[in-house]
Amino acid sequence: MNCDWVQQNVCLYLYNELADDARHELEQHIRRCPQCAAELAGQREFQGQMNVLPVEEPSASFLAAARMRLQEALETTEQNRAWYHRLAFDPAAWLRQVRFSPALAAVILIVGFGSGLGTMYSALGGRQVVQPPPTTQEASIAGITSIDHQPNSNTVQIHFDRLRPESVEGSIDDPKIQELLRFAAQNNINNPGVRLNSVDLLTTKPDDPRVREVLTYALRYDSNPGVRLKALDGLGSYVKQDIRVRNAVLEALLNDSNLAVRSGALHALEPVRADSSVRMALQQLAKDDPSDYIRTESQHELASMANLD
Repeated sequence: MNCDWVQQNVCLYLYNELADDARHELEQHIRRCPQCAAELAGQREFQGQMNVLPVEEPSASFLAAARMRLQEALETTEQNRAWYHRLAFDPAAWLRQVRFSPALAAVILIVGFGSGLGTMYSALGGRQVVQPPPTTQEASIAGITSIDHQPNSNTVQIHFDRLRPESVEGSIDDPKIQELLRFAAQNNINNPGVRLNSVDLLTTKPDDPRVREVLTYALRYDSNPGVRLKALDGLGSYVKQDIRVRNAVLEALLNDSNLAVRSGALHALEPVRADSSVRMALQQLAKDDPSDYIRTESQHELASMANLD
């Protein structure tokens, strides 16, 4: 352990964020090194000065947005990484363990040797990696031009452009039809009518996670409030069980520019109004939202929660 490492990690040491072995080594180094001991003393003094300053309370909307982003990040991060990930990201720690563990060194040697044999076998066998065929979205589709739903049936006709205009007809349960509908909902920038038709049809299949992802995207990013409202209608029944849907609806309540979308989001969140993020958002909206309607409805929601408590 050298002085550069110690000085870079003194702050983590003060806030008890170092692992036990690293903490012990840092303490041993500081006892021997006056320069690093002085750095620790300076950091500790600075920490004490900062602790006496008043702490600003963040707004409820800021906390709610931060919690939404944190929840989504945690869901998309692979949990419980395997040992080989830890080896890749912290080789120094593993080398320290190898120094004190001959058995571990032997295991690593055997695994490396076996991997080398496997690589050589693959090369000699002349095996090739087979690439999956391109999906409809990856093909040369210029855009969806129109969507026609035959009344009182499941039949949908979708017209789209490739190298030349084409169309396909089939049941709304057809995977290819559903794929084109998802494509239309996200890729027809200059045709809100097509986006509205595709989102309208997709709302009949909200149990498909891919459909919910498209509807969530439309609620967050579509420029047309009618499309956002239609997406909100399709997502409403999943606010309670899908945290990503809940976060998107809460985000629409806090940030959407259209009052109708915000009002729909407010009512869609009623089943989860006891959630801490939703409650904090309602408290902030009830206090100082510029819309009289949103402010009054938020106050009513909070009052009804108080009665239930």
